[in-house]
Amino acid sequence: MIKLVVTDVDGTLLDENSQLPDLNKEAVYECLSRGIRVILATGKSIFAIKYLIETLQLKLPQITLNGAVVVDSSYNILKAVRIGSKYFYDIIKTIKDKNYKPLAALANGLIYYDEYDPNFRVFEEVHEPLYKVEKLEKNEYANECVSVSVAIKETDPLDSFLRKKYEQKLQVVRSGEYFFDILRKEANKGDALSYICNKLDISKKEVAVIGDSPNDLSMFKFAGLRIAVKNSFPEVLKTADYITDENYKCGFAKAVYQYILKT
Repeated sequence: MIKLVVTDVDGTLLDENSQLPDLNKEAVYECLSRGIRVILATGKSIFAIKYLIETLQLKLPQITLNGAVVVDSSYNILKAVRIGSKYFYDIIKTIKDKNYKPLAALANGLIYYDEYDPNFRVFEEVHEPLYKVEKLEKNEYANECVSVSVAIKETDPLDSFLRKKYEQKLQVVRSGEYFFDILRKEANKGDALSYICNKLDISKKEVAVIGDSPNDLSMFKFAGLRIAVKNSFPEVLKTADYITDENYKCGFAKAVYQYILKT
């Protein structure tokens, strides 16, 4: 029996305009009414999903910033995996030396940049607040950073360059067309989910995960039931137990009613 539903946000729970469809909202409420708990697991900061948590009346810890930070129902940090100042300065320098503009996400959820990139519009489109600072290379950012991001497509040569340089030491993940993040290997949605389940005394077989992107695969490895929306990356579709409709066709709600609430 499923006791916990964990869902990705953009590309899964939300539609193509980053809005919450009424049917998806009703599906969450139906889960809660039957005693099935719900957690959001997102690459976004807590500030970008507060409205969802409040709208959906969620009371459990939530997974943010690709699993690097877990927050409780009062938005206090329960767990944070910081990237470390040594890696921080090296990654920032590497990205800037290639003439790209990095972003630094801190454990408190604030995301900073020191030079604007037009591609940062993708963060604005999903309601992710960004803050300009004079210079990223400061210890106050280095010591609290959980991930460094750059807004590039998978076909951009910087993608393969950064993967080759860092993926043996760190985790390199893509959660969308322009969302490319570098984190510690321990900072992933799957480990964050395991941490929460241990606190709640919920077993793997009692967990259903719904997602669409490579950063959801660590949760798929953990969960007892794995569901992908039809618009998912190919590697996610291959791993799923079931494939539901696209996010913009309320695939989340259809999956909940067909595979989770069917009994």
